[in-house]
Amino acid sequence: MQNLLLNLETEFYLFTGIDLEGISGLFLGLTIFCLFLFIFRFEKKREILIHDIDLSNEIGNEKLAKINLSRSLIEMDQKDEAIRLLQEVLEDRPSPEEKRNADQLLSKIGV
Repeated sequence: MQNLLLNLETEFYLFTGIDLEGISGLFLGLTIFCLFLFIFRFEKKREILIHDIDLSNEIGNEKLAKINLSRSLIEMDQKDEAIRLLQEVLEDRPSPEEKRNADQLLSKIGV
């Protein structure tokens, strides 16, 4: 352990020109070393520009989401909310497949 400290003190002296001895020199040397690492590794963070992001693909088909949500609501025995969502889908000009799915779920509920 003593050899390690002596080697560290010698290397620190050769690197900085400051002769420090003992534990206080070790802690000061480690502090300066960490400061050097922080300065050299510092990078400016890029800001994400929200207006450049296209979220239209992430949202998906709203009617399909309502149909899937109504399936979950039916399984949780919240039929009134499921009926409301399915009626919204049917009122908003659904595709033939969406209309068929909504009608099947409504008949499953008994409406």
